[in-house]
Amino acid sequence: MRFGVVPSSVRRDVLAWYGASGQEWLDGLPQAVWGLTRQWSLRVDGPPFGGGSHSYVVPVRREDGERAVLKVIYVDEENRAEPTALHAYSGDGAVRLHEYDAATGAMLLEHAVPGNRLKSTRFFGHRTPESAWKRIGIACGLYRRLWRPVEVPAGFPELPQATEMLDGWREAYENPDSETLQRVGEERLRLALDLCEALADPPEIGIGNRDTHLGNIVSAERESWLVIDPKPYAAERAFDGGFFLFKQQLHGPHSGTELLRAVAEGLGVDTERVRNWALLRFIDHLADTLPDKDREAAAKAMQVLETA
Repeated sequence: MRFGVVPSSVRRDVLAWYGASGQEWLDGLPQAVWGLTRQWSLRVDGPPFGGGSHSYVVPVRREDGERAVLKVIYVDEENRAEPTALHAYSGDGAVRLHEYDAATGAMLLEHAVPGNRLKSTRFFGHRTPESAWKRIGIACGLYRRLWRPVEVPAGFPELPQATEMLDGWREAYENPDSETLQRVGEERLRLALDLCEALADPPEIGIGNRDTHLGNIVSAERESWLVIDPKPYAAERAFDGGFFLFKQQLHGPHSGTELLRAVAEGLGVDTERVRNWALLRFIDHLADTLPDKDREAAAKAMQVLETA
């Protein structure tokens, strides 16, 4: 079995984010992959996929020749419940989970073919405003389908709570350190505390996803589009919309009131709660962003949403 070189982005991010424990995970990857291929009777079927941050993802063949994907993750708070969500989705709008190994957090997943990302310009022509609206509509339709009650089967990880995320932000912003104060500013920190209070009592709780963007939706044969790589939280429906709106407001061709309404209506949720989650995500982004030019761009994008 040929292990394959760990993609440079994965090695870089794991070492930058996790230090010595990240190096330990990287050192143990060959043995982990070898063990999983034996456990699940797999044959590596090509080089690992690039572009990830803290998971090793490689195409494989199952014993019967079926194509699949082996995903070995560095388990953290964001991704530990990914197998729980995929199990709950059961292939309905997302890639199927074939196997899960609780000891390593590894998953054997459906291989979505051809697997081109929804953000690709090969779909709907070039990046015109019309094609962007089509992409947004497809994404919102999938996220609306995937939100469902939280059910955690035996042996699977519990979902982190979106309300605990709010608690963490509240604690950080009530007594901000000097860097956070400088990056975000007093006015927006006060806004963040108000938003945390406004979102503290969600109208419903289900399986939400904080990694909602067009790069995590790929083309497939079983369905036209499937979600990959969810980062599930126990959250209200508007949570998904807020994180998706943040990405589209920051990087997409559409912005402001029109985009906000399209996302809220596409998910069937309250417009203000979507905006509030997106604004909190912007403030979180500002607090963590180092280069001044990146922070300035994010602040301008956030200002448009604040007045939408």
